[in-house]
Amino acid sequence: MSRLNWTLRGMLALIIALTVVVPTSVWAATGDVVSMEISGSSPQKMNVGETASYQVMATVEGLEQKQDVTGGVTWSTSNPTVLAITKGKVKAIAAGEATIVAQVNGVKTQVVVQVQDKIKSIKASPSAYTFVKGNEGTLPKVNITRANGKQEDVTSDIVWTISGKLAVIENGKVKGVTPGKVILQGKYGSTIVKVPVTVTDIITKIAVTPATIQLTIKKSAPLKVMGTYSNGKTVNLSKSIIWTSSNPGVAAVKNGVVKGMSEGQATLTGTYQGQTITAAVTVVPTLQKLIAGQKSLVLSPQSSTTLGVIAQYDTGKTTLVTGSAVWSSSKPNIATVTGGRIVAVAKGKTSITAKWGNKKVTIPVTVK
Repeated sequence: MSRLNWTLRGMLALIIALTVVVPTSVWAATGDVVSMEISGSSPQKMNVGETASYQVMATVEGLEQKQDVTGGVTWSTSNPTVLAITKGKVKAIAAGEATIVAQVNGVKTQVVVQVQDKIKSIKASPSAYTFVKGNEGTLPKVNITRANGKQEDVTSDIVWTISGKLAVIENGKVKGVTPGKVILQGKYGSTIVKVPVTVTDIITKIAVTPATIQLTIKKSAPLKVMGTYSNGKTVNLSKSIIWTSSNPGVAAVKNGVVKGMSEGQATLTGTYQGQTITAAVTVVPTLQKLIAGQKSLVLSPQSSTTLGVIAQYDTGKTTLVTGSAVWSSSKPNIATVTGGRIVAVAKGKTSITAKWGNKKVTIPVTVK
């Protein structure tokens, strides 16, 4: 074999060896780089303590596809007290702004990063959902509170996911698909907020007990509401009903509890899944005492008199209840009483009592 053939074979072997041991990315990094860009090169936002990785893609002369040159660039930061960077990995150290620069063979690219204070808390509103299957609602609004006390609405920056197939996210809304419970999770950077989602079956019937309520002023009573599903099962909906009062000044309702405010009548209306229930409420004043027209009586045998009785309430209102009171005499042989009319029978002493509501009044009667 000629020396020329050996020389050609040696050169070919060298070319093959170089091709095998030298990665294409190194060729790109050391070749004619026309331009570079940092992935996601628009201004970035980070929170103190967070980390991020950046990738550098280069356009190389003679190559159609962009090359990943991340490992071959030189990194620098304009403000190391705000951002630290090593091999494309950035760590946010303090609040402020810094520019990250990636450079290779005189070609540069950069990205501006804003670092904000740590997030102290994150809250979603509403904090939980309950949907009937097939129904939907707008995704929650989300606010964060930073360590410096500043509050921000970050709703538009939240990335939402859902833990199961019982509900789905569509067009900015969450929709119940199958009865059960899932978690709607929102992510803002590395901060997460979780919103429980309950999907219920369709309620075919709801009923409230009691449907007629009598209260005294300042007294309260719970409203119990039971729902029946299409499969016959029942569920307590007492805390899920939205109530309104036709006269809040008489009867106010909140969280399934009605409270008497003043004397009068009101109708409570509750709604759930498009169904309506009502409860009638009557608020009456509290009876404080009965007042007799006289404190004592002295009669002669065979004489008579009529004694009036007034009911007095805590509102100051008074009502004549003589005719509706229940009357009695401790000694009917001395004096009798009917509807407040007292008739003396014989000499002696007796007590006349009038009862009305939960009160009574007694007066001594002497016949002589």
